[in-house]
Amino acid sequence: MSTRTYNDSFHQVVNLGLQRIDAILETLGRPERGLRHLHIAGTNGKGSVAAYLTAGLLAAGHRVGTFTSPSLVRTGERIRIDGEPLTDSMLDAYIARADAAAQGVQKSLGEMATPFEIWTAAAFLAFAEAGVDFVVLEVGLGGEFDATNVIDTCEAAVITRLDLDHTGYLGSTLADIARAKAGILKSGRPVFTLTQKKEAMEVIAAHAAARGCPMTVITPPAPAAHTGIYEIFDFNGMTALQVSLGGVFQIENACLAIAVLKALGLSEEQIRQGLLSARHPARLELLDAEPPLLFDGAHNPNGIAALCTALDRYYPNTERHFVFACMRDKDYLPSLAMLNRGKCKFYFTTVSGNERAESPAALVAAAERIGIKGCAVDRLSDAVSAAHTRGAVTVICGSLYLYHDLYDENYKRLF
Repeated sequence: MSTRTYNDSFHQVVNLGLQRIDAILETLGRPERGLRHLHIAGTNGKGSVAAYLTAGLLAAGHRVGTFTSPSLVRTGERIRIDGEPLTDSMLDAYIARADAAAQGVQKSLGEMATPFEIWTAAAFLAFAEAGVDFVVLEVGLGGEFDATNVIDTCEAAVITRLDLDHTGYLGSTLADIARAKAGILKSGRPVFTLTQKKEAMEVIAAHAAARGCPMTVITPPAPAAHTGIYEIFDFNGMTALQVSLGGVFQIENACLAIAVLKALGLSEEQIRQGLLSARHPARLELLDAEPPLLFDGAHNPNGIAALCTALDRYYPNTERHFVFACMRDKDYLPSLAMLNRGKCKFYFTTVSGNERAESPAALVAAAERIGIKGCAVDRLSDAVSAAHTRGAVTVICGSLYLYHDLYDENYKRLF
């Protein structure tokens, strides 16, 4: 399987379990062992917390490996060393080694490894051979049976905001979701989480107690002010902290990262520098300031609610134009209903080259069933051109995969 095939493949789930990735890493000489992992699970905010942790550790002079998903523009974005994606040649080499090990495991176990397991093995190889000081490790799906949970221990486990997601695999209640995410806790190792809904909090606390994990529960502070879409807040004895990622919800993500970084011994200045230098594209990212053009990868009710809150705060009483595309296997009508308030217009487009993407015409027809009128535009660039007008804020949203269509083959923004 080519690197591109791995990159484009949906997060396949076969038989849940860690036996395949464990056998692959055994074949490769256990590259994950000896690395200091910061393991992040959750429904929303994982990537942002990873970005803050990475930036803070870099500000402190550490060498950092970061593993996140999915890729947005460049294939190698999932595996980064000191913030930089692997080059294509390096990525190809690591994927080839992981794939060769997986082929041998398939013969012995009779099960084919998933693409995400190959990516995970390749990441551990890259980080071990680069000699990183820390690995910031984002769970792909769930937690307990996610390939990243093959690690024996961690410096800290982090559980971000929880909501119902991947219910076909993780369970239909918030307690089920929390149980899957809390599966990343390691005996005696600290866990950091937010104040969650009661049924989720009880599950996380029970897992922490059973495994002897010191637990830090963070109640995010109210925002003190904001500069544009970027929040300013006080936390943990530090005042006027500012983040480089947009949205009120970034306060809780930043506070999780701050608590972990302080536990690791970072100074206030290093933490401040990390908050200001973190980069996490496609999450309430301001592409153009005037007129405002935003990209937000929100694709579930929790994320869409956060987007609506952000628009109310930063662009009150402003007409909203939504350029929307999504995957056909998503329940997107509740999200559209949430966006449809005040004076707004919808431009429906599609994600190019993705067989899971819903067509613009199908989106228009579905939206009409809930009283939303919109127009179908086949290409993202044409949809943005039509939507992006003075006097309105334009938001591209509905799918992270749509971000790729903003760029050409040389990673230059098209518009």
